[in-house]
Amino acid sequence: MKIMITGARGNFPTALIQRLAVDRNELVLFDLEPMSVPDGSIAIQGDIRDAGLVTYAMQGCDAVVHAAALHGSSAGTRNYDDYYSVNITGLHNVLRAMLLNKVKAIVFSSCDSVYGDGTRGRLIVDESTPCVPNQYHAQTKMAGEEMCRFYSRKHGFSVATLRYGKFTPTDWKTDGLGRLNNYLDREDVAQANQLALGAVMDETFGYQTFLVQCARPFTDNDWPALATDPEKVLEQYYPGVVKLLSEHDLRVPHVHHGYDITRAITLLGYDPQHNFEQFLDRLQHTTRRHH
Repeated sequence: MKIMITGARGNFPTALIQRLAVDRNELVLFDLEPMSVPDGSIAIQGDIRDAGLVTYAMQGCDAVVHAAALHGSSAGTRNYDDYYSVNITGLHNVLRAMLLNKVKAIVFSSCDSVYGDGTRGRLIVDESTPCVPNQYHAQTKMAGEEMCRFYSRKHGFSVATLRYGKFTPTDWKTDGLGRLNNYLDREDVAQANQLALGAVMDETFGYQTFLVQCARPFTDNDWPALATDPEKVLEQYYPGVVKLLSEHDLRVPHVHHGYDITRAITLLGYDPQHNFEQFLDRLQHTTRRHH
């Protein structure tokens, strides 16, 4: 396949590129900054807000992974105009270019912040949770989802919208502990994109939204205890976890929501490999090595 990836120098796209290159796909890597490319692929340096260049770059492609965006982490340095122009106008340019180039398969990167205030009073979050964004970044992602839904309905596009948790680069202990909440690993995000790409290419569905998180063993009955006395619940699943964490000056965080990824598992075959138990294994290994 010939696949266009926007925002190709980003965190998960660089992991996705490695996966897709193994299968000898031809990649068109579109980004504002220059980048190196695998053999048989090309890089195009340009602005997602340049409609003509986006349309040109997409010629001959079979599918698009649209990852180019301003994220919530940029809120302190970006204003509403910036978010609108990149996240909404940029997506409009991609969808319009798809129409002109007769490309009908796209994987769109959204985020779990679209739920916003919709999670209040809810212990379990899934794709049916109301989206009530309380940040402008999340509002632009919500608008992007609706744009994709329109193109699916009106023009027959096959669209997978992926609502990710948090996977911004941080230290491994913060990241690992965060997997009890909404942190996940970029490799699992790349896996979800690869699977979603296969699904939209096969036209498995017209439009579908997927919550993408790591896997957690909790059941509905574990709340509200996870939010009030998480140590007790964690010990049931991971005996000795409190002691292990304390040896690294870490504490069990309060867990306010569960994330149900059944749809991604069922429809895409998603199987996250970087979960809390893998983090504990690394902590245990580090402890043994130091002792």
